[in-house]
Amino acid sequence: MLDVEWLSKIKVIIFDMDGTLYQEDTFVERYISYLLEGSVSKQQIEAATVEARKIIEGNHPIKLGHFYHKTDDVALVPSNGAFNQALTALGLALDEQKFREQYESLSLHDSNLIYMGDPWGVVAAIRHKYKIPEDKMNYAFERIREEMILEPYLFAYPIEMLQAIQQLDAVEKKILMTNTYEKSGIAFLEYMQILHLFDEIYCGAEKPLGIKKYVETLLEQGYEPHEILSIGDNPWNDLYPVKQIGGRTCFISPYPSGDNHLWDLRLHALDELKQLMFDIQVYKTARITS
Repeated sequence: MLDVEWLSKIKVIIFDMDGTLYQEDTFVERYISYLLEGSVSKQQIEAATVEARKIIEGNHPIKLGHFYHKTDDVALVPSNGAFNQALTALGLALDEQKFREQYESLSLHDSNLIYMGDPWGVVAAIRHKYKIPEDKMNYAFERIREEMILEPYLFAYPIEMLQAIQQLDAVEKKILMTNTYEKSGIAFLEYMQILHLFDEIYCGAEKPLGIKKYVETLLEQGYEPHEILSIGDNPWNDLYPVKQIGGRTCFISPYPSGDNHLWDLRLHALDELKQLMFDIQVYKTARITS
């Protein structure tokens, strides 16, 4: 059991879906293939899939948690709300003077940046690296989403962890927010048989801005920042906006991260998330009965 007393004060939990309620990355190679086929050579597709897998698993100088610059084809390393290094596509550090001139004062919110916070973000960066048009990206994304809940590509979901969410009745609100478009988001929730678990569901949530606006509505309803917990695998989308408002954050991901920001909790496996649900229930119940 986590020795974290603040769990007893949580009243609202905001869950991400992809990478949070299930952990799955076997789609990555197929997604890249669908995205690049017909536009580049087979050798380039193979090279892109190898590079993506190295980034995801932490075996590349470029890491999950870095930002990709869409027009300059460099990765930027964040630290304390700014950038402290730029890496070329080969993972080599950019000349320090050139870095200072071009990127040291660049905003993390610059429209040319993509946060590579999860496998989906890595593929998004590859899309821009190879200048793949948006319509082809949409086709590849929708094809992957449809496949993931069909044979032979069905993804496994953690029944016991999801049951733990269902059994957690000591909080006032359980919210699901996903950037996935509604048709796919609802289909995934139905496939995992958890559509009924949440008090509110938001697909196409447009995080990070969407979660920031939602938390602001919670504050208007009278909730305090420390009573809100956001759980997700993509810090930029799921955690940064909540942390900035003063809420609690739980980063869950099986992968190493190049983002050194500190979150209230750092989990790796879904069993740990299951235990967190139990712990919140215990802390909340103990506080009510004491």
